[in-house]
Amino acid sequence: MGKVTDSLLSGVVGKVGNLVLYKQKGKTFIKQKATRSADYKPSKLQLYSNNAFVEVQQFLLPIESILAMGFERFTSGGKRGIHLAMSWALKHAVENEDGIPRLYPKKIKVCDGDLDLSPGMNLVKEEERKYSIYWDVGEVGRARHSDICWVLIYNPLSKKFRLIDEGVYRKRGFLAFTLDPNLDLVGGYVYVAFYRLKKNKARYFSSSVCLGSLE
Repeated sequence: MGKVTDSLLSGVVGKVGNLVLYKQKGKTFIKQKATRSADYKPSKLQLYSNNAFVEVQQFLLPIESILAMGFERFTSGGKRGIHLAMSWALKHAVENEDGIPRLYPKKIKVCDGDLDLSPGMNLVKEEERKYSIYWDVGEVGRARHSDICWVLIYNPLSKKFRLIDEGVYRKRGFLAFTLDPNLDLVGGYVYVAFYRLKKNKARYFSSSVCLGSLE
C-alpha cells in the first residue's frame, strides 16, 4: 500500500488495471488488487456461507424499504436495515441441512426494538382473502395501549408485499384486513409488530413475529 502525493491522482478513486485507489480520512492511497490463482478452489464452508448469503439476500431484497423502516433506530456507520436483517437471518433463520443452507421464513425478523409484543397473537382466516389478527389486550412490560399495530404481508415467490400501518392501537385487540387479488396467497407470510411514535416522528418498534403463512 502506498500514499498518493501526485495532485493529479489525489481525487481519483476506483480500479486502474491491477491497482486500486481509495480514500481514507481525506487522503488517497493506492494498493495492488488481490488476485487468485487459476487453481483456487473455495472450501465447503466458504461455499456454504456464500450460498446462505445469496439465499437470505434474495429473500430480503424485495422488502428493503420495509427493513429500512423497521431497523432505522439501529442503523449507523453505513449499515442499513437490510444489513441488520441479513445478519439476524444468517444467524437465526438458516439451517445447515446436509451442507445446503435452508432458509426458514417464519424465523425472519423484519423489524427490531425493545417494545414488548402482546401475548396470545393469532392469525385467523375469516373468509376468502379476509383475515384477522387477534391479541390479548394489556400493558405488559413495555407494552402500552397507545402502541400501533404494524403488519407486513410478504410473498417471496412473487416478490410482492403489502404493509398495513393504519393506526390500529394495541388496546383494540385485533386488526382485520382484506387482500386484493394481485397478491398471491400461496407462499405468503404474515409478520406483525407494534411501534410507538415519538415526538420526533421516530418509530420505536417491538421485534417482529411471523404468525405463519396465508395458505
